[in-house]
Amino acid sequence: MRRAVWPVAVALLAGGCVAPAPTTAAYEEKAAMTAEAAVSEARTALLATDTYLRDGLTGAYLESVLVDAEEALGSVRATFDSVQPPETEAADALRATLDPLLEDAGSALTDLRIAARRDARDELRTTAEELTGTADELEAFGEEHAP
Repeated sequence: MRRAVWPVAVALLAGGCVAPAPTTAAYEEKAAMTAEAAVSEARTALLATDTYLRDGLTGAYLESVLVDAEEALGSVRATFDSVQPPETEAADALRATLDPLLEDAGSALTDLRIAARRDARDELRTTAEELTGTADELEAFGEEHAP
């Protein structure tokens, strides 16, 4: 049984490697896809939080959704950060714009998870408003830079 696990593990690790972006256009496309993936995780967390605040979801389920969204966003960010951008001012500007948005979204998701575990509804509302703004900015970034 262990022999069957190794090929799968190697394939997963190899698939996680990211090559450098050869052009600014390729990097811009990766940035847009990253923003879109981040928006998806943020909107999922916001929907679950809103449903919880309307008493339509249990705290345990909300926490599970938030943990998953937080981890997925971390993976999205790590994948983007592992891409070597081309040596252009435009690529540097893309990174300088997207990285803080990803950081803000990740921090907000962490804050949501903590508030959910504490059943701090006011904090959930406030943080959800902040995350909504960040998600809107990420969405606009993704639309602006989509191919």
